[in-house]
Amino acid sequence: MTLSRKFAEFAAGLRYDSIPREVIEIARLRLLDTVGVCLASTGMDYARAALDTVLDQGGRPESTLYGAAPKTNAAWAAFYNGALAHGNDYDDTHPVAIMHVSGVIVPTMLALGERLRTPGPAALAAAVAGYEIGIRIGMGAPTEFHARGFHPTSVCGVFSAAVTASHLLGLDAACTAHALGIAGSQAAGSMEFLADGAWTKRMHPGWAAHAGVIAAQLAARGYTGPAAVLEGRYGLYRAYAGAQPPSAERLCANLGREWEVLNVDFKPYPCGHISHPYMDCARDLRDRHGLKAFDIAEIELRVPPAAVPILCEPLADKLRPASAYAARFSLPYAVAVILVLGRAGIDEFSEARIRDPEILALAARCRYEIDTTLPFPGAFPGWIRIRLNDGRLLESRRDTSRGSRQTPMSADELYEKFEANVNRAMPAGAARRLWDAGLAFETLASVEPFTRLLAGHEQS
Repeated sequence: MTLSRKFAEFAAGLRYDSIPREVIEIARLRLLDTVGVCLASTGMDYARAALDTVLDQGGRPESTLYGAAPKTNAAWAAFYNGALAHGNDYDDTHPVAIMHVSGVIVPTMLALGERLRTPGPAALAAAVAGYEIGIRIGMGAPTEFHARGFHPTSVCGVFSAAVTASHLLGLDAACTAHALGIAGSQAAGSMEFLADGAWTKRMHPGWAAHAGVIAAQLAARGYTGPAAVLEGRYGLYRAYAGAQPPSAERLCANLGREWEVLNVDFKPYPCGHISHPYMDCARDLRDRHGLKAFDIAEIELRVPPAAVPILCEPLADKLRPASAYAARFSLPYAVAVILVLGRAGIDEFSEARIRDPEILALAARCRYEIDTTLPFPGAFPGWIRIRLNDGRLLESRRDTSRGSRQTPMSADELYEKFEANVNRAMPAGAARRLWDAGLAFETLASVEPFTRLLAGHEQS
């Protein structure tokens, strides 16, 4: 039996009543976190470009576009909403697969679920199926996709979306396996955006969501996909990761008993997730020692090898990011902004803020050292050493990211993030209504009342 068929057997057979309570509860929080970060993107320049493009496609008005009055067909709604999810790089991440998986799954689940009038419990089950399969596919080659220049969120996320969409459509295992095969021919996502901060990374979850809906719709009509799309001679692992395919026994081990959706990290900052523990280390040192930027002579960042091309090189570009989006993938900027301002929200990664001379001067005093002892991938660690002008050496290290299963964000922190995001797009009071509706998601006879709350109106 092929790997995709094994995954399809699990996904097609998964039912809400068989999913542990803690898994349902975390899936519900991921739903809320994701729609919050989506709404924070509405009205921004990249969102307007995507919205105009989607509206130009036409289609039946069946699924909500977040923050916008019109509806469109489910596949294009999934694209737009998924692109919003990654607009500020604020959506959650699985630290082994290094995938922003909720930004793919939630837009897929809500767009197609709205069209089909899927009940809340069935929609959550479809989402959990997508988490478990897509993440495990990503875990098959944890850093190899990045090394070959592919973004796993898109390349592997398309399989998450195909599984979620197949489950919503009620496809059997055979059809779900074909949907996975079809999805493999739509897997895409280049890392070249790192060179100049181009917008393309933002659309990766959206394109994966769109492609997954199309794959499932094709499979439902008898369209076939290759059986060995993952492990075949030209399958995902050999073509996209340059690696020998992992064994089915490894990837399917404890499937349905150990739940990877529990291991996805929420994001406390809107930037590359690998930076986050370094930012918390910087905040810790700033708070404990009352540091000011002028106190600091040099900052040493201990970095795992796989993170260097993403966050540290080319060094000149990272010390002076070319754009607000490029700043989100600069470890020197991320650490410097925390040390100077003590915070790093969406506004701290704006075009105006990244020109701040004090932040740039401190970023210029950063250097990095490769450290192979750090526990990456598997967790997002951070390790900072700061030498002060008076000769003192300060140090802080974290082996897991805040927001992870090991170091969770509190309920208050998650709601504070959610409220701040929603308030960028909607009037006062909307965040609490939306949060309460999400906590009651399982009681819905259809997801449509929840998606109706997401339409809103964009801020000018």
